[in-house]
Amino acid sequence: MPEKARRVVILSLVGIFTIFAMTYLCPTAVNAHAPKTVLLAYDGATKTLSVAITHTRFSEGHYIEKVVIKKNGTVVATQEYKSQPSETFTYTYKVDAVDGDTLEVKASCSRFGSTSETITVGKGSSKTP
Repeated sequence: MPEKARRVVILSLVGIFTIFAMTYLCPTAVNAHAPKTVLLAYDGATKTLSVAITHTRFSEGHYIEKVVIKKNGTVVATQEYKSQPSETFTYTYKVDAVDGDTLEVKASCSRFGSTSETITVGKGSSKTP
């Protein structure tokens, strides 16, 4: 077999092995996914931030593990979880904020990825998620 043809065969086998290894030996990233949506609403009267999260095809070991809340770029709360109640659910948090404050929420999957959303208090932030 000519040298060039042998190199092509070897490179092809290495490529096939690499694809096999990535697909079957690293299934966590393939089967996991970030939260689909994070919707925010802030009620200034009760100082309550409502966070509606959609994370489909969750299971034991695959759920929303952490929610981090920032106000004006500074972390004000971090909540960790061991499971999630359903595909779409709402958590509420007490957050002291005034008109003009920016609230950012990052919801992280226990296996792979995260989704963030931001609202500005006083600018349509009193809607129900």
